[in-house]
Amino acid sequence: MFGLLPPIGLEIPCSAYGVNIPLKVNVLGIITLDFKGGIKERVEANISGGLGGIKLKVIGFEMSADSPVLGKVTISQADVDTTPLSLLELISNLPPTFRHTRFLDFTMTIERPPGGGPPLVLANTKTARVLNDKLTVYPPQGAVYQLQEPVDLAPVGAPNQVVAQLLQYPTTWSHNP
Repeated sequence: MFGLLPPIGLEIPCSAYGVNIPLKVNVLGIITLDFKGGIKERVEANISGGLGGIKLKVIGFEMSADSPVLGKVTISQADVDTTPLSLLELISNLPPTFRHTRFLDFTMTIERPPGGGPPLVLANTKTARVLNDKLTVYPPQGAVYQLQEPVDLAPVGAPNQVVAQLLQYPTTWSHNP
């Protein structure tokens, strides 16, 4: 397994894009958005159980989309201290296969919210899980990650007032050294 996993402390930048991402906005219904941006993760620890792996901390995350209805929609990393470490687990040796589970807490800023007013800042009500369980190489190159369940979005500070939902988040990620 030596050489398959990056060392502790290494920072790994990746670019990403997602096309036709469905966002359900309570008063508008479903709007599809094309997001692009990136993430940076840092290797924090080794995983000793199973076939091994590493734990990764998200240290930067932002993606944005332009909408004729909502203006610029930006997803940005939220409070990193409460987000669980992401996991990269080796699930098969021959050929090497990894399961990468990214845990993301974020805010979504909608430049032109329905009904007008200043930009609306929403937060996920529970940590999002984005997964690729068939990686053959890490860092990823052109690997598609899927949201494991829809994510409710509510105004920051009002988690019970859900006004939108990220229904899916199929995004393609590539290492960008």
